[in-house]
Amino acid sequence: MDKLSIREAVKHFDVSRPTLQKALKSGKVSGVQNGQGTWTIDPSEMARVYQPRQGEAVKTVGQEHEVLSTMNTLLPGQFETLKEQLADAEKRAAVAEALADERGRHIEDLRRMLPPPQGTPPRRRWWPW
Repeated sequence: MDKLSIREAVKHFDVSRPTLQKALKSGKVSGVQNGQGTWTIDPSEMARVYQPRQGEAVKTVGQEHEVLSTMNTLLPGQFETLKEQLADAEKRAAVAEALADERGRHIEDLRRMLPPPQGTPPRRRWWPW
């Protein structure tokens, strides 16, 4: 697996150069420093600590770094399927609402058909005078 230099890591991950250098020196991020003082960092180590920059992720393949999209993308046909499911759900909601209105009218009709309540008993006071 190919390692990243500090410059490449800063380019692909959401971190500044001074912050990354401090993290390497403190051990927050593990990396290897050669005799010339150049750091090399494993991409998985960077991904463990820092988020990829907006809209990209690093995947190492041999000596090349591919930039992959991290945006949510739909597979072909998924969008149409989701639109159909939404339309079906809206139809079912409209039917349910119409059924609820019909039942409400039916309940009101039944209430009107009930006889009025017979005289209520006189209200008793809690504390007699």
